[in-house]
Parts: sequence; structure tokens; C-alpha cells
Amino acid sequence: MLQVPIKKIKLFLVDDHRMVIDMWSSLLGADPKFEIVGSALNAEAALADIQTFLPNVVLLDITLPGVSGIELAKSLREKAPTVKILGVSMHTNIILIKQMLMNGASGYVSKTSSFDEMRTAIISVYEGQRYICRDVKDYITNQVISEQQSDPAYRINQLTKRELEIVNMIKDGYSSREISEKLFISKRTVEVHRYNIFKKLDINNITSLIRVTNQAFPRG
Repeated sequence: MLQVPIKKIKLFLVDDHRMVIDMWSSLLGADPKFEIVGSALNAEAALADIQTFLPNVVLLDITLPGVSGIELAKSLREKAPTVKILGVSMHTNIILIKQMLMNGASGYVSKTSSFDEMRTAIISVYEGQRYICRDVKDYITNQVISEQQSDPAYRINQLTKRELEIVNMIKDGYSSREISEKLFISKRTVEVHRYNIFKKLDINNITSLIRVTNQAFPRG
């Protein structure tokens, strides 16, 4: 029985460091799924060679000297629209990654990504899918969580019903003793609630308490 030859994904590598290109060539070239058809150290050489070789996927460093990877991606979208682009960089710069994707790239992987993830990314992009590496997804998730946790409304929502009650009484000028008398709890319990409120809101005085609550629930 004749074996049907595996159709290889033709790759072109663009990075301004020869060591990186050699590493990619060694790892990816050893995979029967891929064929390295060319490489370039700068955008000018890459643009000419890519139009000649017409690879399936270009691994493109975002931060090239001179003409950047983003500018090259834009040129390739116009001059070699069938070529898929996978952006690569050492940096998790969301602005640059977004610009790369908006200018023609179908995916992004970090240079710290594993070989398995890079392989998955290349195949995904070749098949017409989008691919964003795990490092970037984790970074975005952590950034969203950090922004969320710094939001006054989010912090206020972490307070219990009793703590919110005490917050309003503190804002109205009641002392711990007066709060304890009105709520029929000990002054010590009020102080514990007060400590927990300040800790959850990441504040240390009543002025900050008023500021945070006003930011969370602005009037007008």
C-alpha cells in the first residue's frame, strides 16, 4: 500500500537574533509536520523572500529593528494575503500584541512558550483559527482581577451586611461606643468590625472610608 505523504506546513522565520532563528529551525525543522522554507533577520529581507517563497505561516518577531514586525505584518496583509502570521515576542505588551493582531497577525506566542504550545499555535493559525498563548491570557486575567480589586464598588461589595451598617454609622459620625449601644453589641465587637472594614477596603482612616464609599456610590 502506498503511503500518502504528509502535507507539511511551510514556515518562514523572522527574528533579528540569529540564535533564535537557529533554535526555531532546529526544533520546528525536526517536526515532520513542518518545513522551514526560509528565514530573515529584518523586515526588508523578509518581505522580499516571503513574497517569493509564499510560506503557509510566518513566525514574526514583533520588535524588529528599523521596520517593526507590526509594520511588516501590515505589508504582508497587502502583498501576501494568503500567508498566515504568528506574532512572537519576549514581552507581554498588550498594546503591541493588539496592534499586531489588528494589522494582520492571526495569533501570538511568547518566546517563553513551550515548544508544544508553539506547535499548537502554528497549526491553529494555519487552519484559520486565532491563537493567544497561555502567558498572555494569564497576564490579561491577572490585570483584570487587579483592576477589579482596586475598584471601590468591588471592595465595598466584599463587606457584610453588618459591616455596611457600621460603615454608614461611622460616616454619620457615631463613635464605637455609640454604635455598640444602638446595635446592642459590645464596643469590642464594633472595633473588630471596624478593623475588618478597614482591611477589606485597604484604608486606615475615616477620611479614606468616606472617599472610597463616595467613589463607589457617587451622587448626581
